[in-house]
Amino acid sequence: MILADYPGHIIAGMLLTVFAVLVFFSFRRGELQKANRQPYKWPLMVMQYLAIVILLIILWNPSKSRESEELSRNTVLAFFDTSESMSLVEEGRISRLDRAIAIFQKKFRPLDADGPKYKIYGFDRRAYHCGSSNFLRRWGLETDMHNIQSVLANYDNPEGTAKESKVTGAIIFTDGQTDDKNLNAYLPLNDKDFQIVLIGVGSKARNTDIAIESINALSRITVDTAATLQVVVSISNHQNQLVTIELFKDDYVVDSKEIPAESFKKDLLRDDSSIKSVTAEFTIGAETVGNYCFSVRAKALDNEVNPANNIQRTMVNVIEETRLKVLLYSQVANFDIGKLRQALARDEKIELDLCLDVVRVPVLADNLSQTYGYVGLPEDRQEFNKYDVIILGPCELDGLTEAQISGLYSFVVDRGGGLIFLPGKAEFGPAEWTSKKIKALIPVIFDADNPTIWPSSPGQIELSLEALESDVLDHGALQDNELPVSPYYRITNPKPASTTLAKVKETPIISVHRVGRGRACLLNISRLFSLYREDLKGGLLYKMMAGLNAHLGRVKAREAGIELFTERIDGKIRFEAYVCDNLFAPVTGANVLLNIKDKVLSMNQSERGYYIVEVEDVHGQGMVATAQAELNGVFLGEKTIAVNLPPVKSEMTSIELDEKFLRGLAGKLNGKYFYADDVSDDIGQMFEARTRIGSSRRITSVWPDWPLLVVLCVILGVGWFIRRAIGLV
Repeated sequence: MILADYPGHIIAGMLLTVFAVLVFFSFRRGELQKANRQPYKWPLMVMQYLAIVILLIILWNPSKSRESEELSRNTVLAFFDTSESMSLVEEGRISRLDRAIAIFQKKFRPLDADGPKYKIYGFDRRAYHCGSSNFLRRWGLETDMHNIQSVLANYDNPEGTAKESKVTGAIIFTDGQTDDKNLNAYLPLNDKDFQIVLIGVGSKARNTDIAIESINALSRITVDTAATLQVVVSISNHQNQLVTIELFKDDYVVDSKEIPAESFKKDLLRDDSSIKSVTAEFTIGAETVGNYCFSVRAKALDNEVNPANNIQRTMVNVIEETRLKVLLYSQVANFDIGKLRQALARDEKIELDLCLDVVRVPVLADNLSQTYGYVGLPEDRQEFNKYDVIILGPCELDGLTEAQISGLYSFVVDRGGGLIFLPGKAEFGPAEWTSKKIKALIPVIFDADNPTIWPSSPGQIELSLEALESDVLDHGALQDNELPVSPYYRITNPKPASTTLAKVKETPIISVHRVGRGRACLLNISRLFSLYREDLKGGLLYKMMAGLNAHLGRVKAREAGIELFTERIDGKIRFEAYVCDNLFAPVTGANVLLNIKDKVLSMNQSERGYYIVEVEDVHGQGMVATAQAELNGVFLGEKTIAVNLPPVKSEMTSIELDEKFLRGLAGKLNGKYFYADDVSDDIGQMFEARTRIGSSRRITSVWPDWPLLVVLCVILGVGWFIRRAIGLV
């Protein structure tokens, strides 16, 4: 204790001395000098002097130094997952989000003044501050937990402390269903004292759930043609219930199937063995041209909590049966060409032009052309490009003009047409041709010494997996042909990029490869006419040529000037068109329009010949889009695509509480994980309520404590009673 107003030793000594002298002399005279009062003289004098001293001390302001701490109430961030999966109501109770809010209110007691302050955030695609749990924006389409790290990074400063309030921790309520579950993509905070608590919300028991995993169908079919639609159905915790799935065509039920529980089998490719699946098939078709939406819906099971994944959709483009324009050219008239012509004439899907360059006299050739409708071999590239498929029979190709050879080469490489080579003797067959451009189109390498197989080596046709996948031929088509087949050429090797669709005794008889935009095929079969069966509507020859024409003639003349591609990128569908002119050079400055879902969008040029546009993600796997291009009033082409994209993983694809991921994430962030039901009542004590941000020292008077006044009163009171006792008062 100190005397704050102490005047100094000299003045203090003088005051004490002066008052001592005054008190001494004041008690030398008076009534106290009587003999009976002498014993009380000195006590009264001392008490009087003490009273004066105490008054002096009070005037000198007795004080002491006091130190006080400045405390700040800490802040804890509370994050609530507001994505769609948190809307699930499990076991007949409240939603997952409401359950998280109830736990927060009960266990963390945000209204407790003795605890930390809580700052409320919600998160789905992004994290947002909402101030109160009442203002959480519910049921976002997806969850991105990286946004939480972005918010935490703003408070991750172990060196500095905010004067107003220090953020000491974060609580995250979620079910663990996030887009990115790669733990290596999450980084720990720099502040090791920052407390992070992850609380898993959701039922640990697997919910009853049925889901349409995928739907697959041909994206384009012709009118009055039946096609197969396959759907994969998965189920979990189904308790032997009968599953009903319905097929919708433009919102109308057209078919349904009931699948017994025992039909579902475990999928060995799944990590979760509790989920079983089955593949079901429907037959679809349409009587009129148009785009049709086919949907498959599974009826909800008892106690199912997630009906959002019970339906999948796909688009099917139904078109008129388009005819391929096919040219059959030969300089030799034989049984193979005759039967091949008959087989092609039976095919209603093609428009056949026959060019028999056999008659050498020009007058006779003109008469035949006028009388029987034969056409001549095109003279330039533009005349070749009007065909979709060209079949080259036995001919002396090296005798053609350079313009015809270049036109044939450009027809495949630039135009994207299909070319079929038939075998022929000596220089009338592809093994003897010398044109480098034409040899580049042949998909195999012949034996240079003895290309023709003699004697013949017959055997049964063996189809490759590629043939079955391409629908060129199937095993059912081979049943019509009981006779063995002989290869015509001895082949040393198929070219690296070629595909062997069929072979006989390891010798390829149908080889196809892609060159540029188009495809070329070698039909390496001797006595081709033997495959024709009049009693079986053309037999194997008809089916083989129909399949090859459809496989090779994919790029129609109207579509040759434009290609259209699509892919799903970052939640959007990106369309890219490649546009070229009639010489197949890339076009700059074209007007390219995309028609999708009854909307017309303009495609922007990205580089020469390439035009792109992005649209918002289209729900469902299937879509139909048409692109049209023109330049300066000249129509360049039109392309329609109907594609099935990979199924989109949505927030409701998987709804189970992912404790494994949350435990791993807690370890990665140096935090702790708790299941919602295991949260203790004292969990809020993990977070320090207040932080010392400074201290202050000040001098305060002890006079408000009244000790000196009490002493003074006691002295004065005792003196008064003594005086009264001896008769002075």
